[in-house]
Amino acid sequence: MKIILLVLNDRARQARTEIEGRFPQALIEEIARREIERGSLSERLGVLRARRPNIFVVATERLDWQRGQNAFMLFGALAGARRCVMLDAHGAWREERRARLLTSAPLRLAREAAISAAAVARARKKLRSLERIIKDGGIPEVIKRPPESSPAFAPSIVYLRATPGPGTQTGGASSHINGVINALLASAARVSMISNDRIAGLDETKVPTTIIEPKPIGTTRAAFDLYNNQRFTDAASRLIARQPPDFIYQRYSRFSWAGVEASLRAARPLFLEYNGSEVWIGQHWDQAGMSALLERCEQLNLKAAARIFVVSEVERRNLVRAGVNESKIVLNPNAVDPERFRPNIGGERVREELGIEKDETVVGFVGTFGPWHGVLALAEAIKLMPQDSRLRFLLVGSGVLRGRVEQTLREAGLEHRAILTGAVEHERVPALLDACDVLASPHVPLEDGSEFFGSPTKLFEYMAMGKAIVASRLGQIGDVLVDEETALLVEPNDARELSAAILRLTNSLELREQLGAAARRESIARHTWTHNAARVLDAYRSWSEKQ
Repeated sequence: MKIILLVLNDRARQARTEIEGRFPQALIEEIARREIERGSLSERLGVLRARRPNIFVVATERLDWQRGQNAFMLFGALAGARRCVMLDAHGAWREERRARLLTSAPLRLAREAAISAAAVARARKKLRSLERIIKDGGIPEVIKRPPESSPAFAPSIVYLRATPGPGTQTGGASSHINGVINALLASAARVSMISNDRIAGLDETKVPTTIIEPKPIGTTRAAFDLYNNQRFTDAASRLIARQPPDFIYQRYSRFSWAGVEASLRAARPLFLEYNGSEVWIGQHWDQAGMSALLERCEQLNLKAAARIFVVSEVERRNLVRAGVNESKIVLNPNAVDPERFRPNIGGERVREELGIEKDETVVGFVGTFGPWHGVLALAEAIKLMPQDSRLRFLLVGSGVLRGRVEQTLREAGLEHRAILTGAVEHERVPALLDACDVLASPHVPLEDGSEFFGSPTKLFEYMAMGKAIVASRLGQIGDVLVDEETALLVEPNDARELSAAILRLTNSLELREQLGAAARRESIARHTWTHNAARVLDAYRSWSEKQ
């Protein structure tokens, strides 16, 4: 029996293990997504048919979030597979036989196309209505008066998370959500959450949480996003209107107007966390389609929000240039919990588990293997290290550039020098960072020449770990870190300068300890989630006093 496996996430090994458990005698052969994305439909079918699959398996992160399932399954059936399977990284499994797929899939696809078209039409109609209300100054007068029953120092808050993508189980988004909510709770605020997925690490015994599950419907990414954001908005708005909070706090996401509609229905202000333009991201990184509609959604959110929290000065300037009222914008960078991220929190155990020798110096990187995180520059820096150096690199995370990093190291014969863990649960990150001696933040400029607008969460987590940091002199990174005081700063995308700084720290325990201690002191003094939450609450007090 021959199984052809198409992996859409970065967990090929996990998918193989699951398949081997169900089909122990099968031969498993992987096919790259790029092999079946080129050419006409008949050409793509020919590529898969030539592999002669008995079973066609597609592995994804979450079946609930995977659009196009019926198309994938029908594709496998048309290519000759007797059975087609969809599985995800959380144990979900969908399997159908060829005969059933050939008879039922066309009707399913037609139904999905009709639902998608209706979702797009409904979105356009809803946007026109909301735009008209906001343009006419139709935010109810009661929004301008804070409830007398809730003191400004202990407001009730509903946190909306409507991101149209796989679950936020790892990375900076999870850190940010947990950090903000936990710090608000510690400040006496009352917080509840409405989300389309569970948030890794969030204590739901302290934060009443409502999950509005998505459905894997949508012929395109934009249709999927619009359909599920409408479902989310309808349910969330009803819930909030029944028991209005003092204010609504939304983590902005593409094709979403949940916070705007909830604000109007409940007559409470919207406080928008704006981490960057989804229009810009759609143009340069992650095309979702329907860019004109996406831009209208973004403008609607910016106009309707009572306050807009941005993570960097660059983003504040971008909004001012775009015509956003400057008085609404609050600069609120990312931060860290210095109790969770601190020295001596399990690093020795991690080094033993990973087989790292005591005399080896470990350079760590945590983050997305994406366009602006600088992983390719780091891979080139690894190639420049002296052959006899006792250096290991611990690279934690995943993303579209992981394959290129692995290829670079493999072609240089340096696979032994790097440990790539893939995506990990965020609870494991502090111990992994603690296993390192040097931490790298090699971010690179944005390809289109725009100013670097990010506020990397890992930057503040690195600082709190008390480890020596090598970072790019870029945007907020160069503002937060001081060269030779809290880090060594290097020119972005300069592999030689990056490798030289790493070697300098490798050769000086004294410098590593000096920089690490100073960075931790600075993180505690200025960059905790307590500081971040205080700015949110201060903005609410300021807004209340002006009403």
